[in-house]
Amino acid sequence: TMRSTVGQPRVTWRATRSASRVARRSEGPRGRRTGGFGPRTPSGPPLEVFCRADSVDEGEAVLELPHEVEERYMKLLRRQEGRARELTQKHKHKKRTTHKVMKVSSGYLKGSPLVSPSDKDVRPMMGKVRSAVFSMLLSRIGGSSEFPSHCRWLDLFAGTGSVGIEALSRGCGVCHFVELNQWTANEVLMRNIESLGVQDACAVHVESVFDFLTKFSYKSEAMGGPFDFVSVCPPYNDMDFDDLVRGLEDSRVISSRSFLIFEYPKEVSESLKPSLGSLTQLVNRTYGRTTVAIYGPSDL
Repeated sequence: TMRSTVGQPRVTWRATRSASRVARRSEGPRGRRTGGFGPRTPSGPPLEVFCRADSVDEGEAVLELPHEVEERYMKLLRRQEGRARELTQKHKHKKRTTHKVMKVSSGYLKGSPLVSPSDKDVRPMMGKVRSAVFSMLLSRIGGSSEFPSHCRWLDLFAGTGSVGIEALSRGCGVCHFVELNQWTANEVLMRNIESLGVQDACAVHVESVFDFLTKFSYKSEAMGGPFDFVSVCPPYNDMDFDDLVRGLEDSRVISSRSFLIFEYPKEVSESLKPSLGSLTQLVNRTYGRTTVAIYGPSDL
């Protein structure tokens, strides 16, 4: 159990385990929407934050998948479990530390420091790229200086959480973070969320992105439906970008009114097509080795 900052209600960090395909029954969405910028129904109870633990309650429900996707799901799961074991072994005898070299660039949290790993195993989106991305997004939705408070953000491969936290600072009401590495989630991502006092607006899922995308297809409505914005900042090494794109297209995390921000190395540019699902590529800009593509509704 972790406690919130002074003045904030206590937050309980509930546990899940993606490796055993066990999922808790949702206790209700924060507010149901079908994507886009429509009105929301009244919000439910505060969002809970999920992290992996060494044990699972016996009363948890087992997620049963339709036969036609079982084989593909297990293939993705085995691959991500192997990656998790590699990361665990890599850092088994290595003491990892953090430092504060990043800051929130704009919004009501502007200037707030963010911790990040001292090593190079986590590669946050560069500050100048992050600022440029948010400026382009805001100009696309009306030119305001901040997002509508009903917007929901999904930060995949969250790492430090800098992208999702920036979204909250600029007005988004809810952000879900997905991060596979347990140490990064506990010592970096959750520390940043707690230090800024934004726990009630956040949900952290410590699991593989592929696992999250697959499961979301079957609990989309329970989690509030598609997200308004999805940021994807995957590691450049050991990543099958074709599989990642297919996973995003098959999942229900995006709707025809969503925006998707995809950061990738220019070497894999062939994996990013002019369209992704029902979304059209609106921007594709290169910053050094990094390229950022923004997908959105075709009428924008």
